[in-house]
Amino acid sequence: MIWGNFWRDTAEEPGMALIFLGLAGAFLITGFFISRKKTWLAFLLPILLCAGGLIGVDYWIFSPKEKARLAIEECAAAVGANQKAALFPHIAPELASEVKAKIDWAFTQADFYHAYANDIKLEMNEFTSPPSIQATFFAGVRFRAKSGIIPADRWNCVMTLTFEEFEDGNWLITDYETRPIFSGGNP
Repeated sequence: MIWGNFWRDTAEEPGMALIFLGLAGAFLITGFFISRKKTWLAFLLPILLCAGGLIGVDYWIFSPKEKARLAIEECAAAVGANQKAALFPHIAPELASEVKAKIDWAFTQADFYHAYANDIKLEMNEFTSPPSIQATFFAGVRFRAKSGIIPADRWNCVMTLTFEEFEDGNWLITDYETRPIFSGGNP
């Protein structure tokens, strides 16, 4: 089981493996310059192929954690652009029916012009069925109130989202929790 985690983690974050391959390549190039034997360079080709493969896997294949991070960033961009319809593709249907009234209320109270999600920490739990990812991060919005009843222009919180994998391979938000940090209004 440890090797399965090793390969998955290396595919998700290939930085350390690339550093190791770079050091091995530097060792081989140094050996070539010291001895002037081309056999040192023959061993460089597999290292370059491994490094290229890791970079390709990291670039073209999205891990579940990367999908969850991308969904969070897309949701923040949607709120910042004041586009509530762009939120619902990332929310599971069961949760969407629960939060639709809250989302509609927030967008009727304010025009959002900036939203962010910082310091995203993702933890994957493969032992649940279906597998889940819990994301915890700082979130905030800046807005202009449509009426004078909201005394501030920003709202910040620590947000925890739970993503679950659905049959179609999508990771959707199935649960959420917010803990306000500084609340000058309640959009």
